[in-house]
Amino acid sequence: MKKSLKISFMFLLCLFAVPGFAQERTVTGSVKDEEGVPLPGVSVLIKGSSTGTATDFDGNFSLKVPGDGSVLVFSFMGYTKQEVTVGTRSEIGVTLTPDLTSLDEVVVVGFGKQKKVNLTGSVSEISDQNISNRPVGQASAALQGLAPGVTVTQSSGRPGGDAGAIRIRGIGTLSSANPLVMIDGVEGNLNDLDPNNIESISVLKDAASASIYGSRAANGVILVTTKRSDSDKLAINYKGYVGWQDPTNLPDMVDAIDHMRLTNVAYVNTGREPLYPEELIREYIADGGVDTDTYPNTDWQKEVLTGSGLMNSHFVTVSGGGGKVRFMTSFGYFDQKGIIENSGFTRLTLRNNMDINFSEKFDMSIDLQLLAKETKEPGRSTSSVFHWMNRIPANQPGINLDGSYGEGWNGANPIAFSRTGGLRKNSSYPRIQINSSFNYRPVNDLELSLTIAPRFAEYSNDEFYGAIDTYHPDGTVANTSPARSTLTREVSRSLYNNLRVTTTYDKTFGDHNFKVLLGASREDYQNKYLSAFRDDFPLPEYPVLDTGSALNQQNSGNEAEWALQSFFGRINYDYKQKYLLEINSRYDGSSRFSKGNKYGFFPSVSVGWRISEESFMQPLKNTLTELKLRGSWGMLGNQDIGNYPFTTSIDIGTYSFNKEIVNIAALNTMANSEISWETTEMIDFGLDFTLFSKLSVTADYYSRETRDILYDLNIPLTIGLAAPTQNAGVVTNKGWEVGVTYRETIEDFQFDVNLNISDVRNKVVDLKGVNRTGLTVSREGHSINSIWGLESLGLFQSEEEIENHAAQFGNVAPGDIKYKDQNGDGIINDDDNVIIGSTIPRYTFGAILNAAYKGFDFNAVIQGVGKADGYLYQQGIMPFFNGGTVQEQHKDYWTPENTNAAFPRLTISEANNEKNSSFWVKDASYVRLKNIQIGYTLPEKISAKIGMNKIRLYATGQNLFTIDNFWKGYDVEAPIGRGDVYPQVKVYNIGLDINF
Repeated sequence: MKKSLKISFMFLLCLFAVPGFAQERTVTGSVKDEEGVPLPGVSVLIKGSSTGTATDFDGNFSLKVPGDGSVLVFSFMGYTKQEVTVGTRSEIGVTLTPDLTSLDEVVVVGFGKQKKVNLTGSVSEISDQNISNRPVGQASAALQGLAPGVTVTQSSGRPGGDAGAIRIRGIGTLSSANPLVMIDGVEGNLNDLDPNNIESISVLKDAASASIYGSRAANGVILVTTKRSDSDKLAINYKGYVGWQDPTNLPDMVDAIDHMRLTNVAYVNTGREPLYPEELIREYIADGGVDTDTYPNTDWQKEVLTGSGLMNSHFVTVSGGGGKVRFMTSFGYFDQKGIIENSGFTRLTLRNNMDINFSEKFDMSIDLQLLAKETKEPGRSTSSVFHWMNRIPANQPGINLDGSYGEGWNGANPIAFSRTGGLRKNSSYPRIQINSSFNYRPVNDLELSLTIAPRFAEYSNDEFYGAIDTYHPDGTVANTSPARSTLTREVSRSLYNNLRVTTTYDKTFGDHNFKVLLGASREDYQNKYLSAFRDDFPLPEYPVLDTGSALNQQNSGNEAEWALQSFFGRINYDYKQKYLLEINSRYDGSSRFSKGNKYGFFPSVSVGWRISEESFMQPLKNTLTELKLRGSWGMLGNQDIGNYPFTTSIDIGTYSFNKEIVNIAALNTMANSEISWETTEMIDFGLDFTLFSKLSVTADYYSRETRDILYDLNIPLTIGLAAPTQNAGVVTNKGWEVGVTYRETIEDFQFDVNLNISDVRNKVVDLKGVNRTGLTVSREGHSINSIWGLESLGLFQSEEEIENHAAQFGNVAPGDIKYKDQNGDGIINDDDNVIIGSTIPRYTFGAILNAAYKGFDFNAVIQGVGKADGYLYQQGIMPFFNGGTVQEQHKDYWTPENTNAAFPRLTISEANNEKNSSFWVKDASYVRLKNIQIGYTLPEKISAKIGMNKIRLYATGQNLFTIDNFWKGYDVEAPIGRGDVYPQVKVYNIGLDINF
């Protein structure tokens, strides 16, 4: 299957253009403005095709046209588009007039739209084309590399678990740093959308643009607009693809013979006799892999990674309308199989967006989405499968010659785990979202809107942990693990309500333009959770609760709710669209805080100056099309702190007392009734300019400080309770970002290039002196979640060097890691730990290239990180950790003859080289070809003959190659861990896009 798909994929990449059949001739001409000044860079296209050119510096053009009936379309930013029929003319002169409506190009902002030229905040736009081109199951992953200041990290390729972690302008909190996502004005989950449903995305990055969302906007806001019908004509579209996945990277593990030889080296290095006799190794070599019961040589990766990795997506849209009603109905099906057995993700989406226009004064929209999705993985968990796959030595039996599961390692057999060790299934159905809006315009310039948007969701999570029998080669049972199969079933139901009322007044008085928005909203959320457990299933093929034993059955449940009440407003003013002012404010009240702390006020102000509209700039108007300076200040909040942390909570349970089980209640954690909002203050300075209507640049510098961050400060142990959460921390993020766009048309060839780069410097300013330990820590003066460990000074090269250095761990010998004695006390211990790396990426960048030539089109996305630190530990990179195996790269270990080795001397159960230290820190910067797509659209004549308006074939590749200096065998986007993460995947697919 994969072979045939690869042949098809390569065929599409090599398609040749279909030659035209019409008689061509050349037309020349010139384009000028209303004052007779030549216009360079005007786009000249043959209507209904992608064939075209652009005027040169003197406004002249030359273009081959199919015939006299050809229509030329002339377009230029800031001027009215014109269509001219060629007829019998060979020379055409065109005069373009200024298009005031082009200044009305709008951008989606909070609770409305705004003219792009009048924006004073920092907003990035992402088009649907760059999202739908990506073969992803989670829409969040499609944002990677598309906008400056937006960092997306995809650390896993696991089906259903491959969402991108989105961070906007750094991290400003020690709790959840996820941005607020608004879908058509209602809070939602970006990954609940089929990417094909997305029309556009606006990212609100500064306080001025985001403060109208108040207490939930501290981490930035993502506004998603879904597609709607824009025509009364009935249209049907199908877009689908099929493809397959391969791991981007896997560690190269040693075989059985090398494992035994290297183990012997490690044993000798630690003063012990070799574990494996040379005679046994010679017998292994002589057997040559025939008698694997006696001489096992298991390729664990080959035996575990047997999933098909196939994925397919099918998306059908029906749109149209008549008179006063328009609709767009879509159905999406996405299925992704994993590269291991019993793993996959399936999503079904049904969406209907309907607009009804009753009169000039009254209209409404009703949107409905039904969502069902299911994620599956082995019962032992995906991480457990990959943990053991890369840990168990090859000389342990995986599958016996009779087909039974081998013992693995004391019963741990990842082959059995992935195939028959039970199943974890997370399901979401139904998930129903309704979004209804009613708009009434009683008089000109005034609009009243009411939005009602309830959402119902039900989740279930089944974890069946199946008992697995492993066998000796003689057929006797070696292990049964666990002794009893277990099933845990969890069900969660939630209801979210959103009610919003807004009033918008938009009025122009001469050269003065005013727009005022006032609104109020109320949101509430309720959740009910139940959990049940049973074990000892005699029929493991039928894992439902009633088939398990009732002797050890357990159950639990809880409920939660919260509410948010808000009042908000915005004032926009401009004079001649030259001097710009915007004021936002929001007053939020949250049930999560105690009386007296429930409400918070979040204001912002921003200004702009369109220098290009000044009279002294008019001589440069055709060169410097747009020039604008921006500045903003604002405050944002964060109420995502859990439910009711201010309350005194009593824990209820049972306890054995006087030989009886009695019910008890206990106060275990102190309460803090004064807990309040985390508050973020941000300033932003921006510059936007456009040259020749082709090159657009936007640049920003910002400073963001978050205060009153929630943190558990230390309290005296004599109190006898756990510490309460307090408003204690301060974190800053300072950075800059630049986005550049260039568009060009050269005869039949059109292209655009989008580049973006940004940097952020994160710093913990104040944690009240609290210093905690762990692999990643947040400490004053350093970035959040910095890597914490000993500073490595390389490897000891002699006994003399060891004797003259501070005392370290265990039996230290030449070839062991040497650590720096930070405090000079002559002993290396936890007091010598320091910050050895940062997990927050810097200099994130992206490049997007779109090109078209006649019927061919091309899209490529390159993204990466310029500076980052990665850290692997334990069996992920440390040789023979806890008795595990080693990788091929570990053969470059220290010996007296190889003193410049990549790894320390090989040892078994020696602590010195297994400490967290900078020795295991690696450069995690990278450049990745994230996505590439090549498509071909058949000529209209061919499409029409088979009753279709458009037929497009395309081939796509994702994560095809990466340039990095990270540890071999591991994907650089998962830089912190033990190497037990489901790897990133390369995706190859072929697709079809048809319009009827």
